[in-house]
Amino acid sequence: MNLLDDPWIPVHEHGATRDIDLASLLTQNAPRTLSLPRDDMESAALQLLIALTQTLFTPADGAAYRRRLRTPLTRAEYQAAVRDYRHWFALFHPHTPFMQTRGVNAAEPTPIQKLFVGLPAGITPTFINPVDAIRAVCPRCAAIALFNQATSAPSIGGGFKNPLRGNGPITTLLAGRDLRETIWLNVLTQDTIRQHYPQATAPVTPTWIDPLRRQATYRAPEIGLSRGLFWQPLHVELLPTAAGGRCEACQGDSPHLIPAFNKAPFTFNVEGLWLHPHSPRQWELHQGAPTRVRYRTFNSSAPTWHQLNHYLLAGSTEQPALVVQQGQAQLPESLPIRLLVSGYRTRQSLVLERRHELFTLPLLWPDQAGIRQLEAGLTFALAVRQILRGQVFYASKQLGAPLLTAVEQQFDNGSRNLVHALFTEMTRRERQQAMLAFNDAVIRLAYALFEQAVHPYHHTVRGIAACAPIRANLRRKLAALPPGEPHAGR
Repeated sequence: MNLLDDPWIPVHEHGATRDIDLASLLTQNAPRTLSLPRDDMESAALQLLIALTQTLFTPADGAAYRRRLRTPLTRAEYQAAVRDYRHWFALFHPHTPFMQTRGVNAAEPTPIQKLFVGLPAGITPTFINPVDAIRAVCPRCAAIALFNQATSAPSIGGGFKNPLRGNGPITTLLAGRDLRETIWLNVLTQDTIRQHYPQATAPVTPTWIDPLRRQATYRAPEIGLSRGLFWQPLHVELLPTAAGGRCEACQGDSPHLIPAFNKAPFTFNVEGLWLHPHSPRQWELHQGAPTRVRYRTFNSSAPTWHQLNHYLLAGSTEQPALVVQQGQAQLPESLPIRLLVSGYRTRQSLVLERRHELFTLPLLWPDQAGIRQLEAGLTFALAVRQILRGQVFYASKQLGAPLLTAVEQQFDNGSRNLVHALFTEMTRRERQQAMLAFNDAVIRLAYALFEQAVHPYHHTVRGIAACAPIRANLRRKLAALPPGEPHAGR
């Protein structure tokens, strides 16, 4: 299978699902969306498509970037660009297979499901796949899983390096009206690359073409964009069979299946943090200089929207993803902000949860005041969450009952719906009214969840006596919250 020629991209179009090739995707205007059974595989496939397009079709400047959003490539442009790169993207190339090392020595093969994040370890109700569900996959799913493991997932195990972004980074991408537009929205121009990767040096080839050296040290600023996007820190080799059958990842039929792969420890060092264009960064300041620079992660059970302002706005200790920054500078003022946010919530190498959400904001790119207003509303909701959490925790201790986890999950689910409803309402009526209605709805949600949690204990005098002062404290703290202003929540 070759990613540049074969129909490996599953798309939903006009009510049907089919596989198309990259040329068809980039040379045709059609209302297509990706169609994969797992949200993380869909996110990985999108990032892979962006990386391919970035590597082969980088627009020169903002004008070329905007033109690509409007106008597909011609077939001649496509063929001319890919002519010399087919050997980079052949999954079973005899010498340089895509994102693999030929001739990996392993004591025994590793089941292919190890490439699918969350299987077999770390299964929670968040995952829909049962243990041992994936025993053999098609080449398409193997290629996407290889890319995902190398770029977005936690380390595959002891002795193996993390991706360049570290352990479980958040990915934020701009979303368009269809798949082709979404891809081009997240491709950097040559002007942007020269500005943000000034120290990048040769080689520009990916690591399976020009391999990393064992025990070598690489300086992050010197790693070029294409090499970094396809950075493969692992020594792995797929082990396909001659037999075909049904892929247990996408449920499609394939003439060849891959049940296992070989892997071997391989160590090297990277000094500094490489600037990955798809992730927001944060840092601390020490004597005015950035220190401990890192990518944002889902490091708590707090809902995805609670970092929404960090995905969009730069500050003294943070920056949005580079593709978001470029979009703010280059996109038409009439284009609404639509943001895809995805990633894994992890604890070390253990995956606790998958996240994949689309936020369609009721704002245009230059509307900084609107973004700040939205930030104030989300800050208010987070303060309500923190107050509710504190009072339910106290009630749990008084009642001797484990109430907190269920209440947190219910608040996060309910507030997610309220946030998306707020985005809709802000396009229909005056912003301040929509924000006040949102604040009121968040408070009512907190009251309802508290009462639901403690209701089973109202049948005893002890339960009534324990809950009454906590309920009063909850009401007092929530009533004291200034609408839309930051609050510690204690």
